[in-house]
Amino acid sequence: MFRTLVFHEVRPVEELYEQPRPILVADGYEDALPLPLFDSLPLFQEQINYLKQEGFHSLSISEVRAFYEQGQPLPEKSVLLTFDDCYQSLKEYAYPVLKEAGFQATVFVAAGWLFQTPSRYQPEVSKVLSKEELKEIADVFEYANHTTHFHERRGTTQSRPMWETAEHFKKDLLLCNEQVALTDVFAYPFGLYDQQTVDVLREMNFCLAFTTKSGINTPETAPLELHREVIPYTMPIEVFKTMMETEGK
Repeated sequence: MFRTLVFHEVRPVEELYEQPRPILVADGYEDALPLPLFDSLPLFQEQINYLKQEGFHSLSISEVRAFYEQGQPLPEKSVLLTFDDCYQSLKEYAYPVLKEAGFQATVFVAAGWLFQTPSRYQPEVSKVLSKEELKEIADVFEYANHTTHFHERRGTTQSRPMWETAEHFKKDLLLCNEQVALTDVFAYPFGLYDQQTVDVLREMNFCLAFTTKSGINTPETAPLELHREVIPYTMPIEVFKTMMETEGK
């Protein structure tokens, strides 16, 4: 059994503003990242330190794949750390903390959002990294599919894979797979999906796909509907510890 944690932005406390922060992405999609998808840097450091001190093992995707496909057991205390969307804070703040702890993590890449060249860190927006910068931090992160241009939404109920045809979705997935190493692993944009989305992934031989539904992943969990815990800055460290202690038993 294991929990999967998902982070989006890790920021110093002084950069946590009380309003949604606009995103800045290469393909021009406009949206805003709400405050619950941010984690404060001090709290993130405390969370990672706790996992390290308590002997948690940070999983690789290959270990999760073997767990579901071959029944390979996982270490007693296992956690899969994930990040979505590749914002600049991934390199600026999350990377050094994870590297120091000796942890690895999986990043879900919206390939169409990546810039061609690096740029200065911009705290006033949620700006996405460049392809070159992802290579620079690949000793800690492995990269998986989060669509190319389909990371878009209509309100809070639909993501683009849900309203496009299956064929258009397939083409978008293939484009993203040209940019990532983990070509059979997916995270649903905004955690939104329907049966057509799942069917397309299965048809294209994706072996793992992650939701944002809370829960522990067990051998009985559907591999294309795996649970992930969204970790917001409002989660007290004691709540985090209790959640992880429950997983470790």
